[in-house]
Amino acid sequence: MKKMLLRAGCISILLTLAFCGMCPAKDTALKKLQGHWVDVNGDTALDIDDTELVISFGEWSETYPYELEKTAYSTRLVGTEPEGFGLLGDIELRSDGSLLSYAQIMDGEGHTYRFVREEDLEKELEIQDLSKDLPKSIESDDITYFSLTFDRSFGYGLDDEWPMGYYSWQIEKEDDSYNMSFDIMGSSYIVYRWNGEVSGEYIRGLAGKMEELGILEHNGYYMKNNVSGPRYYLYAEYASDEKLEIHAEGTAAEKCVFDLPGLLDYTKELIGDELEEAY
Repeated sequence: MKKMLLRAGCISILLTLAFCGMCPAKDTALKKLQGHWVDVNGDTALDIDDTELVISFGEWSETYPYELEKTAYSTRLVGTEPEGFGLLGDIELRSDGSLLSYAQIMDGEGHTYRFVREEDLEKELEIQDLSKDLPKSIESDDITYFSLTFDRSFGYGLDDEWPMGYYSWQIEKEDDSYNMSFDIMGSSYIVYRWNGEVSGEYIRGLAGKMEELGILEHNGYYMKNNVSGPRYYLYAEYASDEKLEIHAEGTAAEKCVFDLPGLLDYTKELIGDELEEAY
């Protein structure tokens, strides 16, 4: 009888400890969430208490009830009403302490929300220099892999002949042939697409063009902050194992450090008049 009582007592204690052990974790998460938050990427703000959050933008504001959804992989604020949080999706607590959400506005266009404490906003906007000390000259002219990506909506000095959209220019060497793709993508559609094989002469000309434009002088450049949106990335590998890498994100990418129009002009002998048909 004593053994049974002892066993029952142990089980009761274990269950109590297990239940109470879960409470501090939830309370800690709630404490982290409560208070005022501002969006790094815009003017939206959040004010969170233990049961509701207020989303405000200028003079407009709306209050939404929420619950904390915690799994082994994530902690999220989920709206308890059918409307959720309006245009905003679920709000995720990130490992760096920020809150992340996304809103799809129309035709695939959207906005990424990165909420931080107001006192941390200045640090989020500060541009970080993450550049690498890479060689500023490259001996080889045999490019085995090439990639250039950027968003045209940030201008970069391009003429109107270049349509708006997200640009992706890729070249890859397979055996003795070079395959190239040049895509311009809209929010939910293809603006322009070119695929085909290019010659070794074209590749050597591209290597020469980048040297002529002084692009190699920026090898290793990488500047960023935590603002979502603009970014460009130029990367190339050579048969000699030499590499070229130029990268910028956030407001650091609002201006391109190299001659982007001059580099794009090199594609014209291939895509020619086809680009005009993209409009």
